[in-house]
Amino acid sequence: MPYSRVSDIVIAVNPYQWLTDLYQEKVRMFYAKKLVWEKSERDPRIGLPPHIYEVSSLCYKGLAMEKQNQSILVSGESGAGKTETVKICMNHIATVQQDPNKKSQSESLVVKRILDSNPLLEAFGNAKTRRNDNSSRFGKYIMLQFNHVKSPAGAPPRAEMAGSISEVYLLEKSRVVYHEDIERTYHIFYQLLASPDSIKAEIWSGLKGTTEESFRYVGKGPEVHVDGKTDAQWFPEVVEALELVGIKGESYKTLFRAIAACLQLGNLTFAADPSDEERTVCTSKKEFADLVELVGCDSKIMELAFTERTIKTRGEEYKVPLKFDVAKESADAFAKEIYAKVFLWLVRAINDATCAENNYPGGASINYGLIGLLDIFGFESFPVNGFEQLCINYCNEKLQQKFTKDIFQSVQEEYKAEGLNLADIKYDDNSDVLGLIEGKLGIIKQLNEECVRPKGNDQAFVSKALRSNKAIPCLIQKRTFGPTEFGIHHYAGPVIYRAQDFVIRNSDTLPTDLQLAAKACKNEILSKHLDNNKSTNQEAAKQPDAASSRAPRRAKSNLVADTVMTQFKNQLTSLMTGLEVTKSRYIRCVKPNTVKRKLVMQHVTTLEQLRCAGVVAAVTISRSAYPSKLDHAEVKDRYHMLNENKKKGGYADVKEEVEDLCEKLLKKFETQRKDGSTMKGFAMGRTRTYFKAGCLEALEAMRALIWDKWAVKIQKIVRTFLVKRMIMRQKYEKFASAVLPIQCLFRAALGKRRVATQKKDKKKLKRLGKKSKKAAIRIQALVRGSLQRPRYRAALLKKKEEEDLANQLNKMKNKLQEAEDQRKRELEDAKFQFEQEMEEYKEKLEDQLRAESSGANQSAQQQTLIDESGKIIEYLRKENMKLRQQCESMKRDYKSLKENNSRLMEANASASNSFNQLNDHAKGLNATNARLIKNVDTYKKQLIKMKEDLKNRQAFYLAEAHARVAYQKTLARIVAQVQDKSRDAQLVEDVVIWALECEAEAKSERAALENAGQKAPPGAIGSAAPARSAHKPTDSDSDSDSD
Repeated sequence: MPYSRVSDIVIAVNPYQWLTDLYQEKVRMFYAKKLVWEKSERDPRIGLPPHIYEVSSLCYKGLAMEKQNQSILVSGESGAGKTETVKICMNHIATVQQDPNKKSQSESLVVKRILDSNPLLEAFGNAKTRRNDNSSRFGKYIMLQFNHVKSPAGAPPRAEMAGSISEVYLLEKSRVVYHEDIERTYHIFYQLLASPDSIKAEIWSGLKGTTEESFRYVGKGPEVHVDGKTDAQWFPEVVEALELVGIKGESYKTLFRAIAACLQLGNLTFAADPSDEERTVCTSKKEFADLVELVGCDSKIMELAFTERTIKTRGEEYKVPLKFDVAKESADAFAKEIYAKVFLWLVRAINDATCAENNYPGGASINYGLIGLLDIFGFESFPVNGFEQLCINYCNEKLQQKFTKDIFQSVQEEYKAEGLNLADIKYDDNSDVLGLIEGKLGIIKQLNEECVRPKGNDQAFVSKALRSNKAIPCLIQKRTFGPTEFGIHHYAGPVIYRAQDFVIRNSDTLPTDLQLAAKACKNEILSKHLDNNKSTNQEAAKQPDAASSRAPRRAKSNLVADTVMTQFKNQLTSLMTGLEVTKSRYIRCVKPNTVKRKLVMQHVTTLEQLRCAGVVAAVTISRSAYPSKLDHAEVKDRYHMLNENKKKGGYADVKEEVEDLCEKLLKKFETQRKDGSTMKGFAMGRTRTYFKAGCLEALEAMRALIWDKWAVKIQKIVRTFLVKRMIMRQKYEKFASAVLPIQCLFRAALGKRRVATQKKDKKKLKRLGKKSKKAAIRIQALVRGSLQRPRYRAALLKKKEEEDLANQLNKMKNKLQEAEDQRKRELEDAKFQFEQEMEEYKEKLEDQLRAESSGANQSAQQQTLIDESGKIIEYLRKENMKLRQQCESMKRDYKSLKENNSRLMEANASASNSFNQLNDHAKGLNATNARLIKNVDTYKKQLIKMKEDLKNRQAFYLAEAHARVAYQKTLARIVAQVQDKSRDAQLVEDVVIWALECEAEAKSERAALENAGQKAPPGAIGSAAPARSAHKPTDSDSDSDSD
């Protein structure tokens, strides 16, 4: 656990790793349930492990149920985890404020804005330092606003988060223009330059193609991964957070163009004018032109603002030229001022997007409760301490004063609750240190006067401050100090300051010329917000400006304004005023080591941080009067044995017994007060007993003496027992020495007898072994012979059966070969017979055609009719030849022939009726000729089919032959296996008979198939039959042909 607890202070050690188990949802709800929603008569933290969730839970409980504003003060040195602790507290408060009876309640937009605006402040206000990669270079006070909502009857009161307002303090402006090589400037510069060129060009065309090395203020810095993300990965999240708070469009461009202007100011260079050494000119013309274009200002006005200074006197105003080094300092001061006002402008935008007055129903009409979270710089002490360290330590002194008062108040409340006297409580106060810093003649007053005085300098400031406050004991003066050195005894220890550039840094005033040039710019932040030093726009509506309530003062000159220390003092006063009306709780963050490694604890630096955090002071205050305390029951249980003369009849209660015990034992610690009364070494509270320094230790010493006395009595009994046991052992050893020789003699006699018996047994076994070996060999020979004879006979029988099967297989092969030869001969005979029949049929067909042709010539009556008929027949023959080539077009050709014949018949009918018989005869001849041609085509098709049938039959016979061969082989193997494996001769004979019957049956089936194949070929049961039906002419076709 990285958390511990000292009284009401939670100490958080940076573990340098994210411990997921400590921050899960169930852990959040567990602390909220135990500390907020469950009722308890005692301190609810008892039994709970220390956690920062207890601080956030108790703050919410105090606000919601006691209606008292709360604050959480988080402090620690850089890298101790302050910012992360504040984020964890804010997230837990957002979880606790939800209704416990409505777990599905969604997060409101205002709460989301509050939680998601943190990356913006980190991007614009955090930077890498020597100690921390993500160090906050400003202080902030986040005031979470809550509305007290009505709860159902019987339910605990609730407060709903309505918004937040942030105040920022003492931004480190010098980091904008200078940082060490191992450090970096603010994250936003690197994130902007790491973004894509398209985004940079959208902001300003001059940013396209630029890198870190393009700008002097940035330079090539070390690579940093914040929360495991690079600068390029962070930029989209920053843009998204800006959109969430309403910064988008033109306001987005205005913001980043002001950032780009800061970068561009660093690239300006100045030199003495060659024509006049007293004057200065800008030598970086391109960079200056880009700057003027970026901010939208007249180049002449901007150049004069850098190179000249306007001086106003009584009734006169004149220009003074500046040296080139002063001009460069003016450019740096302008960049710092622009960035500081950009940061405040961003904070005001965030406050406008998150404050309850603008975003919660009811607005400013509601009196909101507050939970403030202060993330402020811790106490700093370096080898060289400057102006920033003085401001930071001054702030910590103010907070330590409140811290001391709160601790004293808690001790005071405890003593009051127990009914003790409060006059004995003493504690160290740091009012002398605060008087030295902010008193009438204090450091702030002397420094402000030196800033106003013409030619004021650091040495004069230190001299006046030492001379005016030399009587104050916390001021350190040594002869070894330089003219600008002085020291202060702070609550955390002495710090030596070097007042180098204190006057300049305290003034930090932008010249009037640059202010006027800024107002002439088109960028809204430069022209309208450069004089606005407020963090929020809401405070103006709540209370008037502090300056308006004071008496009027003389007008400011062009070089003088409120100093940095004055502004910071006013901010601290306002902060402390707000904290005074809240119930403050404290979290002290500790950095365990300087190497940023997990599981490493450097004790010296850790103890120094605890001292600087005020934890030691808190313990000192709580122990000032009565350092030790115990419950009455615990005192009785622990020290009751010291009361040897107890009261007769017993005690009324535990308190009376404890008081009697302490009266008797702590008499020597009684002292006399100045008024003559006796002051005891203890005090009896209502539930606890309080002891002065040394009393509890004395009781422990007495208790140790009693324990020693009782220990001696116990040791007496134990030692008596041990001595008796030692004497008994000595007697036993004496008897044992006499028994040993007797045992040796007895064991020797037993051993001799055992050896003699073993020799006799060995001889008997040897004789019996020879006889049994011979008998065993003879028995083995007989058994092995009886086992091998049947196997030999079976092997002979098996060999004989294999020879018989081989002979039968050869016979079957011969028969199969003869059957195949017979089939081939029959196939060739059938083919030859078919060819003869076809030749005979062709001859008959040709004879019939010749006979019909000669009969037609003899029956002609007239030569003209014969010629015409010959022509017609020739024409029909040609058409028939076409029908042979193209079967499908035969019908159309036949119709055409029929139409031609009809026309001829109609033409001849008009000439003479004598031609009717000739025409009828011609028609008959045509029909006969068509039928003959059709028959020829049919016979050709049948011939093709017969060829296909022959091929199918041949394939069928070949397949059947192969199948028969495979069948015979399989059958032979089966028979062989049966003959090999079976010892039953009858079974072997039956199997052989079945094999022969199967062979005979197969032959008869083949013969039947061959006989049936003369009518229908057996090889095309699945394929030949459909093919035959496809080519067979139908009745309808034959009828149409005959037509």
